[in-house]
Amino acid sequence: MMKYVFAAMIILHGLIHLMGGVHVLGIAKIEELSQPTIISMDGWVKTIYGVTWFLAVLVFLVAGFGLLTNQSWWKSVAFAAVLLSQILIIAWWPAAKIGTIPNILVIIALFLL
Repeated sequence: MMKYVFAAMIILHGLIHLMGGVHVLGIAKIEELSQPTIISMDGWVKTIYGVTWFLAVLVFLVAGFGLLTNQSWWKSVAFAAVLLSQILIIAWWPAAKIGTIPNILVIIALFLL
């Protein structure tokens, strides 16, 4: 049962990263992410960060799938997803700091499962 709860959390947390991608790339405006970032977001840097938000979505989804299907590699992928996620969260700290909590929960899952 715990495996399914953690898998759902990993997948949901990944999907939440969609908000960052659509906001940064200008697909949709997410008011909560409109606060200033710690890094200047001009030109190609903004595009790279937008794509990175989408990459985080993908990596979390792969990790959740790996967990659900009992793949031996899921922990490595989940750890990479957390690192990527936390880098993005730090860049958008005032608005995205709450995302640190699910990242900590994913790290806990790595030890419990």
